[in-house]
Amino acid sequence: MAKASRKAEHMESRIQQKLSAILQRESHDPRFQRVTLTGIELARDLSFAKVYFAVFPKVGEAELEALEAALNGAAGFFAHALARSLETRVTPKLHFSPDRSFDEADRIDRVLASLEVTEE
Repeated sequence: MAKASRKAEHMESRIQQKLSAILQRESHDPRFQRVTLTGIELARDLSFAKVYFAVFPKVGEAELEALEAALNGAAGFFAHALARSLETRVTPKLHFSPDRSFDEADRIDRVLASLEVTEE
């Protein structure tokens, strides 16, 4: 994947900050209070943003999928609020996706911990 330009990186950072605030302060769904945004991938033309999220404390796969569906169902609300907050000509369409990197890191830690360390 090509490295994002400074302008795109700055916009991704702004979107993450603004959207995090909207998620915590303006949404009235109590499930969203446990959501942490972990990253934004912005399309080159700024028309689309993939929003990665994690939930703390960790939840099961079924609950994670239900939360993903709820966030994507409310994506229009979040995009509208984001448009007011960003004050830009273009507001990206949002798609929420769970960030599974924490699960992968946890799995790797467990594998490493299970290995016996032998010294020669």
